[in-house]
Amino acid sequence: MAKGVNLKSLAKELGISVTTVSRALADYDDVSSATKQKVKDKAQQLGYRPNHAARRLVTGRSSAVGFIMHGAYGDFRDQFNSRLIVSLSQALHDVAPNHDLIITTVPQDKSELDTYKRFVDSGRVDSFIVSRTQIQDPRVDYLLSQGVHFVTHGRTADAEQHCWVDTNAELGFRQATESLIQRGHRRIVFLNFPQQLNTAVLRQSGYQAAMQAAGLPGRMIHCEFGTTCAYEPVRAMLAEPLAPTAFVCASDVYAYAVLQACLDLGLMPGKDVSIFGSDNLPPVDSNRPQLSTLDVSFSAVSHAIINLLLDQAASSRSVIKHKLFDYHLLERNSTGPCPANVKT
Repeated sequence: MAKGVNLKSLAKELGISVTTVSRALADYDDVSSATKQKVKDKAQQLGYRPNHAARRLVTGRSSAVGFIMHGAYGDFRDQFNSRLIVSLSQALHDVAPNHDLIITTVPQDKSELDTYKRFVDSGRVDSFIVSRTQIQDPRVDYLLSQGVHFVTHGRTADAEQHCWVDTNAELGFRQATESLIQRGHRRIVFLNFPQQLNTAVLRQSGYQAAMQAAGLPGRMIHCEFGTTCAYEPVRAMLAEPLAPTAFVCASDVYAYAVLQACLDLGLMPGKDVSIFGSDNLPPVDSNRPQLSTLDVSFSAVSHAIINLLLDQAASSRSVIKHKLFDYHLLERNSTGPCPANVKT
């Protein structure tokens, strides 16, 4: 920071009050857009950098966003989590480069809610991004009771009471299942998330709607997070006399486990068994068949989350907004026609 450039000297240079300068830099909605731009241009010209400790004392705001990751729903080794965090960090840098994303993990046997309470009580962050939402989510209930700004990545049973960004899982998984039915598959298994997650209910609804419309019996198992939970059940099913000919997976993490089980049994994905995943996560091995998947832009989702979060902070009143993204089917070579020699 240029020597001597602070809020007071910046205000003197502009001929306006320190309060106005402070609120303009913080994007408060009671300051005009023209004044905000004037202040920011002058701040950049003079090399001003905010003193976050002093600003927090004056405004009570930390310019930090919290993201708390519970071990029950994966960790940094989970490709979905790592990709989401990278996208959220980039979106925050693009939209509000003076803000920080504070990430912490909670061991599986510890209380996630206690960590939220500690963050709120200490004033460490101004707002939260809540991921992998439950149907009845105690984190959402707590943050609503405390009047803390937050946006959920995913919906809850109380979705009309809070801001959220989500993907249209019900439609996407119906379309994925229908695409397999159209290829002649009849024994289609669905590998779903843990049943307490709201998105698991939506994914299941889409799968069941497609199966019921075709007059087919469904078969579903709930998997914990990680590849190991899906691998053994899938391998056992593939050894059955009337084995599944296709799998729809709530995550590409599960789909890669199915792919591995097929290869270990000498089955060719896309020829002997079809596999449909979700989230278009990077392949574990580039030499293996490319995975058919439901794709959504992590960047677009993350920018929507950050923008909703900052809109709350800048608004003088509580405004509940939602954003729903559609999945796009990417059909690659892990899906194909049902084998002609399969007994029905």
